[in-house]
Amino acid sequence: MEYKYTGIILNKKDIGETDRIYNIYTLEQGKISAIARGVRRPKAKLAGHLENFYLVDLTVMKNRGMGNIASSIVENNFKDLKNNLDSLVKVFQSTKILNRMINDQEKDMNVFFLFLDYLETLNKASGDEKHDEISKNLITQGFVFKLMDALGYKLEINRCVRCGGGLSREMNFFDYSRGGIICANCARGSGSILPISENSIKIIRIFFQNKINNLLKLKINRRESIELKYIADTFIKWVC
Repeated sequence: MEYKYTGIILNKKDIGETDRIYNIYTLEQGKISAIARGVRRPKAKLAGHLENFYLVDLTVMKNRGMGNIASSIVENNFKDLKNNLDSLVKVFQSTKILNRMINDQEKDMNVFFLFLDYLETLNKASGDEKHDEISKNLITQGFVFKLMDALGYKLEINRCVRCGGGLSREMNFFDYSRGGIICANCARGSGSILPISENSIKIIRIFFQNKINNLLKLKINRRESIELKYIADTFIKWVC
């Protein structure tokens, strides 16, 4: 049977002498795998249409199993992103997180378009010299926090996740075991907390209230960038 997909290529793995397995996040079916037969041959036509992080229109022939890729049309190759090493590293890291947090063949249009928005925004930033490493970190952290939210790991950032009280301006903590911010009083004796600044809390709120593309207008400092990455990485390790 013939199946049509719009998808983003996540990664690939060589098998046999000339074949390759591709993992693809599709709009129609979520994460799937498919084989491209003979794609590693010198004159294989499909090879240039099946690169990591390309947005493609695929035709997959399948009776059972993962199926074979019959054709691929590139809709967006994210050229500026692919030519920027720093951006590529960030996308590889984000893709690893996405792979860990989603199951095969679970359709989620919100996650698909969130990931596409992230690639488009990072591609735009990669082609503009005014967007430095911190700006690209911000876009990536925005994607990670919004991804967690889209997958049901809703973070409580407006009041203490333990007592329900308001947050102070001076001393709050992120409790990764409870998925939210806690006040100084509730933090006493807890072993699963990280300090978090008032500005970082505000930035996470901005993440949830805006599309990723809007983050191009936001400016943060290096300390906040490092803090947000550490908090997100710690929470993901706890969840996964």
